[in-house]
Amino acid sequence: MNLAITGSSGNIGGMVARHLNTRGLPLILPLRNPAKAPNLTNCEARRFAYGDLELAKQALNGVDVLFMVSAAESPMREQEHLTLVQAASEEGVQHIVYLSFAQAALDSTFTLARTHAVTENAIRQTNMRYTFLRDNFYSEIMATITNTEGIIAGPADDGRVACVSQRDVAQAAANVIADIAYSNHRHDNQTYTLTGSQSLSFAEIAAVLTEITGKPHCYHNETVEEAFASRKAEYPDTPDWQIEAWVSTYTAIAKGELATVSDDLSQLLGRAPLSFEDVVKAQYAK
Repeated sequence: MNLAITGSSGNIGGMVARHLNTRGLPLILPLRNPAKAPNLTNCEARRFAYGDLELAKQALNGVDVLFMVSAAESPMREQEHLTLVQAASEEGVQHIVYLSFAQAALDSTFTLARTHAVTENAIRQTNMRYTFLRDNFYSEIMATITNTEGIIAGPADDGRVACVSQRDVAQAAANVIADIAYSNHRHDNQTYTLTGSQSLSFAEIAAVLTEITGKPHCYHNETVEEAFASRKAEYPDTPDWQIEAWVSTYTAIAKGELATVSDDLSQLLGRAPLSFEDVVKAQYAK
C-alpha cells in the first residue's frame, strides 16, 4: 500500500515517518514546504496545504493509507481539516489514521478538542476506513509548563491529567499504520485513547519536577478570571481564541475530562507506556 504521512517536518509526524522508514516502507510526505522533509530513503515529498482542495488531492494521488496530524492551531483549522478529509475521500484513500484528542466532543471544555470531534464526524461520513488515535496532553509539554520561577499557574483545582509521551504516541501510530500496510484489518473503524499509565495532579507534576531537576516547583491554582488576566498581560498580542484555548487546558483538567487512564496504548505498544518521570528525566538529560 502507498502510505502518506502529514506533518513529517514536525514532531509526531516526523517520528512516525522515521519509524516506518526503518521498517523499509516507502512513504509519501505531503508538506507545505517539501524542502523541510526529513532526510529519509525511499520517501517522496509533495507540496501540500490543508486548506487547498486541489493541491491536497494532487498530494494524495495514489495514496491508500493517510496518517493525518492536525493543521496548525488557527481559527481556520476546522475548515482545513474538512478540506483534507474531502480531498482524501475524493482521491480514493482507503484508510485514514487520524491523530485526534482524548474525549473529543462538540462540547469539550478544552476548546481545541471540539475541532477533533468535527473532524472525526466528517471522516465517519465518508467511505474510508478509519482509526482514531485520541491522545491526552503530552508529558513533554507538562514537563515544561512552569514559568521561569518554577510555578505552574492555572485554574485546574485538584484535577488530574493522564498525560502521555509523544514518543509513545508516535510509536503506537507507526505500529498501527504498519499493521494496515500489511493488510491487518484489526484497526478498521477503531478508536483508541492514548494515555500514560498515571493520572497526575499539577501538585504531583510539580513534585516530580522538583525531585528530578533539584529546583523548587509548585502549583498555584488560579481562578479562571486570574488565568485570563495573567495571560493577556503576559501575551498582549495573542488573540482571544488562543488565550481561551490555553485557559481551557486547565479547566478541562479541573472538570476531570482528561483524568481517565486507558490501557489502549500499552496494547498497541506491547509494553508499558513511559512514565512522566521517564519523560522528565529524558528532557533534562538533553
